[in-house]
Amino acid sequence: MDQTVVVNATSIGRVLGGIGVYGVLLVKALARLETSLRLEVVLNEDARPHFADTSFPESVRIRYVTAALSPDRGSRGHFLRWLYANQLSLRAGRRLVFGTSQIEAPLVGPRGIVTVHDVIPLLFEKYHPRQRHFYRHALGSALRGASAVITPSQATKSLLEKHYGLGGERIRVIPHGVSVPRAPRSAGARPREPFILCIGRPNPIKNIGTLLAAHRLLRPRLPVSVVFAGGEDPRPRSGAQKDPDIAFRGNVSDAEKIDLLDRASVLVCPSLYEGFGLPPLEAMARGCPVVISSTGSLPEVGGDAARYVDPRDAAGMAAAIREVLTDERLRLRMIDRGYQRAKAFSWEASARQHLGLFEEVLALGDDRLAEAAG
Repeated sequence: MDQTVVVNATSIGRVLGGIGVYGVLLVKALARLETSLRLEVVLNEDARPHFADTSFPESVRIRYVTAALSPDRGSRGHFLRWLYANQLSLRAGRRLVFGTSQIEAPLVGPRGIVTVHDVIPLLFEKYHPRQRHFYRHALGSALRGASAVITPSQATKSLLEKHYGLGGERIRVIPHGVSVPRAPRSAGARPREPFILCIGRPNPIKNIGTLLAAHRLLRPRLPVSVVFAGGEDPRPRSGAQKDPDIAFRGNVSDAEKIDLLDRASVLVCPSLYEGFGLPPLEAMARGCPVVISSTGSLPEVGGDAARYVDPRDAAGMAAAIREVLTDERLRLRMIDRGYQRAKAFSWEASARQHLGLFEEVLALGDDRLAEAAG
């Protein structure tokens, strides 16, 4: 086969969610590694600012397509991106195509590789009335036709096996890296401000309602506020009154996020499910202790460095937060373990594993590739 890998990274928009962060940092890490492969990276125009300061080697070619494919364009953008992924696959010829999200899993064309970040629309169908049809009726066929599937966690791998009947040998678990610089170890001991930080768009899966309930239980005993970073404030739509102890910062820059991680007393990730969970890893890298849900992939990320809670138990969440904020020995122990845990994840290691899989698939050749995937 041709030793060119077409990286379909059109899932990167101007506003970065977890999938966008994965795409940006993976592409940059791939470009830094020496490899005999040639990479052709396809981006939509909305992604251009994220690579403005990136110098790519001659082995990496960047190509931009219309911003109409951007995830910032909502459902229409997702649909157009999926159509484009199929078109790109048909035109690939003998080149290997790698899609950076499940929307880039084509139904036609040569067998390629695709990353599936999660199957949340299958687990919580009522919250995803449009995406569930794609996950039910198209994604399974696309994944069964792929040479290999990448996923960031064992939890998601198990769900792919269960829901789509994929053999475990077809699925490669490649964790993400730490998406913020690691803070100096001494930073964890400095005084922090009395607020709880939660990062992520306030959708039902992020489960911010339970965190807000936990905060109400905390306030009579502990003067602490909550800061949400990412997405809009949902309270005006729900008619809820604004509370001076609850702040929604909206989409923040990388610098603003790091500043919040460096000032917060604790990061709480109350999600009902995560395919990986970057914010806890970011917090640990910056010396901020974390309280996270015991569901999905989050225990794989947190290891022994996190305090785990039932995401539907507001009283239990409040008790865990109170313990982290008031028990100095526990806090320092969690910070120390967090630094150690964060060292286990890097984008360089993730990129090397991606490249290794690309080389494995290409080494099989056309005939053996079809046989191995079939």
